[in-house]
Amino acid sequence: MKIRSSLASVVWTSLLTIVASGCSAPHATVELIHPFEFGRQQSVKLDSEWAHYDCNPGESVARLLCEWPLPGSHYGKKEYELYLQLPASSGVFEVGAPIESFAGDTIASDSSSQSLGSGGNVISGFLIQRTGRLRGLTHITAGQVEIKCGSQCRGMLSLVCADETEIVGEFVARPGYDMTAFERDHQVDIANAKAVAQGKPLPEPAVKRP
Repeated sequence: MKIRSSLASVVWTSLLTIVASGCSAPHATVELIHPFEFGRQQSVKLDSEWAHYDCNPGESVARLLCEWPLPGSHYGKKEYELYLQLPASSGVFEVGAPIESFAGDTIASDSSSQSLGSGGNVISGFLIQRTGRLRGLTHITAGQVEIKCGSQCRGMLSLVCADETEIVGEFVARPGYDMTAFERDHQVDIANAKAVAQGKPLPEPAVKRP
């Protein structure tokens, strides 16, 4: 699916500028495009300093967690959460691609990464919205993540969700964040996200609204 956002034209050309800019505070800036909505709800811009990256030494699977308060705010209650699993390396990664294709043979002996949800490890994730008419969870079905990791992890997002929401933006993530509690609370969602990214049928919808 082609991303319709005005940001899409600059997403894939600006990574080198970001990488060359040196260290900066963690942040995540994205636009959520809801093509099925009208007015201001069709495009929602989010910005915060809550961008986290985690990959333990020897693991093949890295995790990215970005969180935001309400649109227009930089702080406050976390109302939006984007969780992704991706290879523990720099590169351009397509949703649904097997992580082992980027990690070589290391994933075969990586029991810790295999425990992050059931099934094979693929590039996958989901978006949670905790407020408004669209509150609920929707899985990522397509798109790309471009990331370069060093002392910080910087990158670009261009993603499409099961409910047709599009996510376009950039992040500078702080490494070493402990996601144990989040992943424990979302074990089923993580496993389902992998299945959705591979096009497998689910016992429940890929979009969950209360």
